[in-house]
Amino acid sequence: MADTVQFRLVDAFAETPFTGNPAGVVLDADRLNDKQMQTVAREINASETAFLSRANDLHRPAILRWFTPTTQVSFCGHATLAAAHAWSEAVGLKWMLAKPDAKLVFETAAGLLTLHPELPSADAEGPLWWLQMPDPSLRADNTNPKRTCELLGLTLDDLEPGVPIMRTRDEDLILLIRSWQRLNEMRPNFHELARWSTRHRIRGYCVATLNTLSKATTIHSRFFAPAVGVPEDPVTGSVHGPLATLLVVNELVPHARGRSALNCVQGQPGGRAGLVRALVESTPQGYRVSIAARCHTTLTGELRLPPA
Repeated sequence: MADTVQFRLVDAFAETPFTGNPAGVVLDADRLNDKQMQTVAREINASETAFLSRANDLHRPAILRWFTPTTQVSFCGHATLAAAHAWSEAVGLKWMLAKPDAKLVFETAAGLLTLHPELPSADAEGPLWWLQMPDPSLRADNTNPKRTCELLGLTLDDLEPGVPIMRTRDEDLILLIRSWQRLNEMRPNFHELARWSTRHRIRGYCVATLNTLSKATTIHSRFFAPAVGVPEDPVTGSVHGPLATLLVVNELVPHARGRSALNCVQGQPGGRAGLVRALVESTPQGYRVSIAARCHTTLTGELRLPPA
């Protein structure tokens, strides 16, 4: 019998199973090299697969890495939350009850990431996971905005006046547009968008609007990253720190007593969607953002170990 590796498929930012964004999670990746991780991620074929190593070390944080089906990435929000959920399921919930400030810390390419579980209510399957995001800083993008809009299926007139296209530390572009209908109608030219992205070192594109269908929803968005093998991502955790900060900086959402709470919906028209809760806090060092998600495991199994 060939060696195997255990994996789980976890829906993150999912109020119910089979919604949100599925991520693969491998909890025992210590014996896998980079090539094997990439092969496993391609086989699972989720937008990202998280690999945990050193998970049983009581003295050091576990190591967390993320791979799309085609490449390793420097940060992924939904797969981080999925990894916390999967690890917690594997060890049981007792560790959360041991102390009120229970937390998980992962060592990653984006630095140390800290997650806090908010214990579930009687009608919830599991905790609400809070993740403190890496630096949500933004800078103005200097690529051709007209061409970027054209490749996404937009025009410059669709952009929200006075809010320029911004770039995140993960090399994502954020475009704020005026109309939910235009957001829903977008049909990007994925082939040319991938070439444009590679040329200008752009990982992905978050297109968002405050013109939502419900007062309970702060902002609605879609995310495209064809250059890294993800034409459209159902829900993208990593971009919501910068996105929430952009709204606060431009005074587009209430910011009372140094805090803003946002309900952010991302989804594909006629497809999967999910809810990202975001909390933006003003600090002497700048803005700090935490995001939260509910997660549900929908599949557990084992994969044949790829050749080393």
